[in-house]
Amino acid sequence: MFRRRYRRDEWRGWPEPTGVDANGVPTARMWIGEQEVIVHYADIPDSDITTVDGIRCTTALRTVIDLAVELGPDDLGVTIDDALRRELFTVDEAWERLGRPDLATHPGAELVRRVLPYVSG
Repeated sequence: MFRRRYRRDEWRGWPEPTGVDANGVPTARMWIGEQEVIVHYADIPDSDITTVDGIRCTTALRTVIDLAVELGPDDLGVTIDDALRRELFTVDEAWERLGRPDLATHPGAELVRRVLPYVSG
């Protein structure tokens, strides 16, 4: 994957609200250089944050949970299975995270709970 870091002066304007995503999280659109970026505003606990190449982002597990609503059950199963095989998280870690109160009604978390028993890792 190609990544380019942008300087603050390359940002064009302020985020423009666009509505909510499939998880009910407010979103906005902004431009960094020539790249359109969709920003999601969510209250994410520190345990779901990691740093990759100096950039704060969500953990692989949280990313799977958040993207689950965009995937069909088969694709979600393949995604979870791939992450497990790559040892990005374990089944036990997934169940532990899914059991925390902040994900009790999260739409993506519910889908991951339905699919997780069927993946082999």
